[in-house]
Amino acid sequence: MERKIKVLIADDSPFIRHILTDFIEADHQLELVAEAKNGKEAVELISRFQPDVVTMDYEMPFLDGLKALREVMNKNPLPVIMISSHTREGARVTLEALEIGAVDFLAKPSGKGPLELYRVRDEFLRKVRGAAGAFAKKETLPEIQEISRTPPHWRPFGRGLKLIVIATSSGGPRALQAIIPRLSPVIPAGIIIVQHMPVAFTGPLAKRLDREAKIPVREAVAGDQIQPGEALVAPGDFHLTINPHHRIELNKKNPLWGVRPAADFTFLSAAPVFKENLTGVVLTGMGRDGSNGLLQVKKNGGRTLVQDEKSSTVFGMPRAAIKAGAADLVLSLDKIIPFINNMFTGEEVEGK
Repeated sequence: MERKIKVLIADDSPFIRHILTDFIEADHQLELVAEAKNGKEAVELISRFQPDVVTMDYEMPFLDGLKALREVMNKNPLPVIMISSHTREGARVTLEALEIGAVDFLAKPSGKGPLELYRVRDEFLRKVRGAAGAFAKKETLPEIQEISRTPPHWRPFGRGLKLIVIATSSGGPRALQAIIPRLSPVIPAGIIIVQHMPVAFTGPLAKRLDREAKIPVREAVAGDQIQPGEALVAPGDFHLTINPHHRIELNKKNPLWGVRPAADFTFLSAAPVFKENLTGVVLTGMGRDGSNGLLQVKKNGGRTLVQDEKSSTVFGMPRAAIKAGAADLVLSLDKIIPFINNMFTGEEVEGK
């Protein structure tokens, strides 16, 4: 019998702890091992019970969620999912937590009372299951060896505008923080970032990236013209597509793979427009979003790169893209941007 995933809940609200306990106990893959009423108790119980996954609220007495997270990451690193409010302040705290080392987050639905949590029950359970093992030592599967040589079938770039589309989910903000600031300031391509995040979170994410990047980064709006040397972040709760005139279109079609924005919409719309001038990148993330679209990028003559397992927080999205036959290159996180910079500008590739 497969071992259950051990979960610890840290939240100062008895009612929320009760709801999350109900979620966990109803899932045969999960086992609740402890509940903490504040951050100080959470740090102590984590050390004692060694859970596989921790859910951590931010607003707790004695030691808030961020301070508790820092202690956990310093003393006993393990997968932590932050539970945040669906607000700008919640977004700020969440992004800071993700940079400190949290694997993922769950934004409480806006509405009246803790019972609103039942609306995100399935998402909560997916994230807990997906986070388990994120910090475990990873062995590269035989069928997913790193590929790092430029594929011989790649076509030369054509005339006209070039585009890079980056797709990511769990672990994405930290990965983006590691690579976007390293993009060349003279890169002759537009960049679209599709990060699975709710509506109040993508704007703050873009601003945080913009502060560190050598190119401007902002949240996309409908009608934006793609420009070389500018990065646009798909806004939360909208799918982002690109029309034949290289302009951004947003829609509220049903979530795909349980998410909106979904990278597949962006890849599928961009592939026939940009063809060999499109580079698709799939980074760390839970689920399979991006694999179908990335395959179409490849079939339309574009170039495709995927993050490797060892450097991924959650290997779901990269694994799905590789197994779909959509990945031309499989690279570690620290090699992706040097490779892209070299590909577009001829700059020396770091790490060689």
